[in-house]
Amino acid sequence: MIHGFRRASAAGFALLCIAVLAGCGGGDNPEPPAVSGEVKIGLLAPLTGGNAEAGRDAQRGAELASRLINTGEGWSGYSAGQIWGPTGHTRLSIVTLDTKGDRQRAADGTSTLVNGDGVAGIVGAFGAEATLDASQRAERLQTPFVSGDAAFTALTERGLSWFFRAGPDAADYASAFISLLRNTEQPGQARRRVAVLHSNDATGTDLNSIVAEYGEEAGYQIVASVPDEGDDTDPAAAVAAIRAAAPDVVLLAAAAGAGERLGNAFQASGYTPPAVVVYGAPTEAARLAAIPGFAGRVSRQVSWSLPITRANPLAAAVTERYQHDFGAPMTADAATAFAAVTIYARAIEDAGSATRERIRSALVAIDLPGAATIMPWNGVRFDGTHQNTLSATAVEQDTDGTFATVYPRDLATTSVNWPLPGSPAPAALAATRSRTRAAFTGVRNG
Repeated sequence: MIHGFRRASAAGFALLCIAVLAGCGGGDNPEPPAVSGEVKIGLLAPLTGGNAEAGRDAQRGAELASRLINTGEGWSGYSAGQIWGPTGHTRLSIVTLDTKGDRQRAADGTSTLVNGDGVAGIVGAFGAEATLDASQRAERLQTPFVSGDAAFTALTERGLSWFFRAGPDAADYASAFISLLRNTEQPGQARRRVAVLHSNDATGTDLNSIVAEYGEEAGYQIVASVPDEGDDTDPAAAVAAIRAAAPDVVLLAAAAGAGERLGNAFQASGYTPPAVVVYGAPTEAARLAAIPGFAGRVSRQVSWSLPITRANPLAAAVTERYQHDFGAPMTADAATAFAAVTIYARAIEDAGSATRERIRSALVAIDLPGAATIMPWNGVRFDGTHQNTLSATAVEQDTDGTFATVYPRDLATTSVNWPLPGSPAPAALAATRSRTRAAFTGVRNG
C-alpha cells in the first residue's frame, strides 16, 4: 500500500499523469514503433438511469486522465514526446457510451465502440452483469477490456484473453473484512458474531459465499445469511431475521438504493445493529449513516478513499486538479476510471503501438509500482487470470458525520470504534434502560 510519501506541490499537478506512464522506468521495448494521430479509449458508463451519478463521475475521471496525458511533458523520468504530450505525435481521446445501467445496452455498446468508433480498448462497465456481457462481447471482438469497478469474482474465472481487472475482486474485500475483525479483537475477547445481509444478485451472493468460506476458515461464526430481494419487496422480514440472530457486526452487501431503504426498515423495527460494514457504492453507506440511530455505527469498504490521497503525492495532486476542473471532490468512480485510462496509456507506450493485440500483450506484462497510481494499491501486475494481484481495499468508519480510514493500519487516520462483542444494540439498550427506569419507579412509588 502507498504510504510514507511527501505531499506534492500544487505546481506539479498538471504533469502527474505522465508519472503514471513512466512508473519507475521506461517501456519494455527499447525501440518501439512510432504511434501517431488519435488513439481512442471507449468508456461504458451509466450516464442516465439510477446510477447516473457514478457514470458522470467515471466520465470526468477518464476525461481528466486524457487531459493530463495530452498536455503533460518533461516529467522527470519520462521520455518527453516519445508518444504522448505536446511534443509527441499521439493524442488520447475518450469515447463514452451511455449504458443506462442495462447489460444488453452495455454489450451492444461494446460493438458500437469497437466497430463504429474504432477504439483501441474499453473501460467500464459499472455493475457485474453489464461487465460480464460487455467483456464477453469484447472477447469476441478481440479488444482489450479493463475493469476497475466490478468485483464479481467470476469475471476473471472465465479464461478470457482480453479482459483485465485492475481493481480488487470480492475475495479481496472479504479478506479485508476478516482482517478488520481480527484487528478489532483484544486479548481474551470473544470473537464477534457476523450476519450477512446481501442483495439477491450476482454481486451479493458472490460476496456472501466468499465471506462464509473465509469466516469458517478464520473461526468466525456467520450467525445469519439473509438475502434482500430489492425495491419491490418489503425488507421487514430480512430485518427481523438479522435482529433474531443478534449479530455483533452486519456485513451489508448493498445494491443501489438499499442503504437508505434498509436503514429505514431497521429504524421502523426499533432495532439498530451494533455495527454495520457496507460493501457497495460508498454513497449507500453515507445514506445509511444519516439515518437516526446509525451515526458512528457504519463503516464502508472502498477501493479508493479521498483521505488516503494525502499519503501519495500523485493522488493528492490529481484530486486537487479534479476539484479545480469539476468543482467537486473526486470520487471512487472517478478514480477507478482515471486509473484504468492511465493503465491503458502506459500499455500503449510500452507496446509502442495502438494495435489491440500489442496493447493486450503489454497489459499482460505491465508492472507498475504503487506510487505510479492514484489508488491505495501496491501497484499493477496481472496474474494468469488477468486479476491485478497488487490491488487492495480500505475501510472507512463514520466519525462525526465524515468517514475516516480505519483499515489498513498503515493508512488509518483513526481506530475502529465498535461495541464489545455481546453488547446490546443501541435501540435494545435504550429499551432495557427504559424498562429498568419504569421498574425502579414502580418500586419507589409502591
